[in-house]
Amino acid sequence: MQQVKDPTLIKRIGERIRALRKKHQLTQLELAVKMDNHAEQIGRIERGELNVSICTLHKIAQCFQLEIHELLRLED
Repeated sequence: MQQVKDPTLIKRIGERIRALRKKHQLTQLELAVKMDNHAEQIGRIERGELNVSICTLHKIAQCFQLEIHELLRLED
């Protein structure tokens, strides 16, 4: 059976979220407040330590005024 969790992908998504957060000049705390979450969770997401749910990704995308597919557009 193939492993469902891809650590490299999870890390790349976290890096994308960190880059967007910095581009929007938000701290982890400010982003967490906007999405009604905890700053510790944002840090874990950005470090690739947390396999994020689709619902959480949707909330993050909304904070950056993006569609979820735009949030997941990763650079090669």
